[in-house]
Amino acid sequence: MKTKKYFSILMMLAISGTMLSSCSNKDNKNDESTGKVTLASGKEKYQHMIDSIETKMQATRNMPLDQGTAMFAMRCYDEYASYFPDETKSPEYLFKAGELANSLQLSQPALTYLSRVMNKYPNYKNAPYALFMQGMIYDDQLKDTANARKIYKEVIAKYPESQLAKDAEASINNLGKSVEELVREFEKKQAASAKK
Repeated sequence: MKTKKYFSILMMLAISGTMLSSCSNKDNKNDESTGKVTLASGKEKYQHMIDSIETKMQATRNMPLDQGTAMFAMRCYDEYASYFPDETKSPEYLFKAGELANSLQLSQPALTYLSRVMNKYPNYKNAPYALFMQGMIYDDQLKDTANARKIYKEVIAKYPESQLAKDAEASINNLGKSVEELVREFEKKQAASAKK
């Protein structure tokens, strides 16, 4: 009985040792002789999954977004960026995860992804949009005008010459207004400009 117990413990240690060594093997090469998964082969596997899921989403772009597919894509994007933060695709994948979460009205995950873009990759080409989208989420989905105003002001401060700064100013002016109020204001402006 003791022999079986010790054998089980030895097997568990051997298995966990193999798993640990494969995760810590940083030579970035796929060692096919041992079957170890290394960082390079792991990255290739994630990239393959992402390419497959993006192909599927592209093929169904004219149909409503499938929530299961979108959730799987978000998870793949998130894990890729977490495991390979220095890769050039990581900020793009986090941004895409934020867009998907936003389109599914998953406010908190969207804010988390977009914040990660801003915090980790402030020089990423879509960082201004990631910031602006956070303001929109606070404004439109969460009805949190205080945080929306704060984010919009940050957009104006960080990107003063951009179109997004102008959009942020307009968004601040419209905070808390209902669609009906916005339509009435637009109609008044149209009537006033028609009189001129």
